[in-house]
Amino acid sequence: MKDLLTTASSVIIILFCLSLFFLGEGTGTNPENPDLITTQSAKYRSGKHPLAKTTLFKRVQSVRLKKGVLMFVTANEEGLQEHFFLIRDKNVVLIKKKATDMPQNSIKFEDDGHNTLLVTIPSSFDIDLLEAMTSIF
Repeated sequence: MKDLLTTASSVIIILFCLSLFFLGEGTGTNPENPDLITTQSAKYRSGKHPLAKTTLFKRVQSVRLKKGVLMFVTANEEGLQEHFFLIRDKNVVLIKKKATDMPQNSIKFEDDGHNTLLVTIPSSFDIDLLEAMTSIF
């Protein structure tokens, strides 16, 4: 009796695995047009993600980076306003370049929608990103 149950359960498991194998075979890519998948993925990668957004802080007075925290001061109608942004433990790319595509004395935060934040700091601000990020104290 024990041998009969073992044999029956083995046959049932084998049939179940074979059915999964044959059912999974029909849900693959379309063999008639394999370029369709690569074309759609290229369009997705080249297009802007729906959750992507850009924030531009204008009239920035000073920028400092200390212990993984980006600190900057902006001037507005009410006066000076301090901003603090934690850089460490996040997917943040700091970019220091001549910002010809953005106004002078501004900082741009670009969220690409894929869990990465690009922070563009113009080269007009005197800040050494490598030294600030590698210093412990």
